[in-house]
Amino acid sequence: MRLRIPDNTLHDWSFPHRMLYQFIKLMLPRFFRLYFRFEVRNLKYIKRLPEGVPVIYCFNHRSHLDTFLFASALVYPYGNRTACGLMTNGNAMEENKFFYLLKYLGAYPVYPQNSTPALEYTVHLLNNNLAVLIAPQGKRIPSTPVDDLRELVEQAKTGIGRLVLKTNGRVPVVPVYIHGSHEALAFGKSIPRIKSFISVSICKPLVFTEDSREEEWDESDPSFYPTAKKVSQSVMTSIKDQMLEEERFFFLILAKKIHTPWTELNLSYKSHPKVYRFFRNLLRYSPSELKKWFEHEEKSSL
Repeated sequence: MRLRIPDNTLHDWSFPHRMLYQFIKLMLPRFFRLYFRFEVRNLKYIKRLPEGVPVIYCFNHRSHLDTFLFASALVYPYGNRTACGLMTNGNAMEENKFFYLLKYLGAYPVYPQNSTPALEYTVHLLNNNLAVLIAPQGKRIPSTPVDDLRELVEQAKTGIGRLVLKTNGRVPVVPVYIHGSHEALAFGKSIPRIKSFISVSICKPLVFTEDSREEEWDESDPSFYPTAKKVSQSVMTSIKDQMLEEERFFFLILAKKIHTPWTELNLSYKSHPKVYRFFRNLLRYSPSELKKWFEHEEKSSL
């Protein structure tokens, strides 16, 4: 049986529901900062959009941790939000008791077979000046930066673009790049790797006022879905650009290892098993650690 989309917004939660949420919001961000090596970059972009301003936050999705990681960067006292709507895969919420419980934290189901009810509810949340968290890829993808270099932009579904057009371009979109979440909790694992390095890098907010219309958009318009796809890919391009900045020394070290320009990297376990294991290990280090490593190697080669 399919989960029902909520009738009300987060503003209308019951007192026990609010208390449960406040307790988890108080504990989870602090737990992550103790359990992982957790960093948040460019928090200034979040602080420019205070509580009461509708925002769509989008992140690359590589692990079940991603939503919690970004929410931990977003909510008070680290960020400036008190609550967010979480668009979550409805099939996962039905099949997994843990994901079902996310509904008490603001999650609501989206079904790939029919995403329209979830998108309409998201517009309802935005019209009530709330923030929402969405993964533009629609599902977890266990990719690496090497994979993202080639594939990230094309993985964007139309959902983000449809939301932007349904709100007539008036709601800002904040792309976010999350590093290290898959290395901390890979597919099939249930316990995260302690002291894994994880960073949440927030990109400059995007606005799509050029796609607004006087009479608003209609999904029956032949140009609706092509425009929505273009908007979604623009968001993913911003995430990719942030990935390239965050992973700069990862790419430089890897390119030096195999004597290939980083823009031409195309590795798989079958083609380069030893190098593949090497670069998967690199992903566990922070950018500052990789920078020191790269500079040391450069000095040693002189």
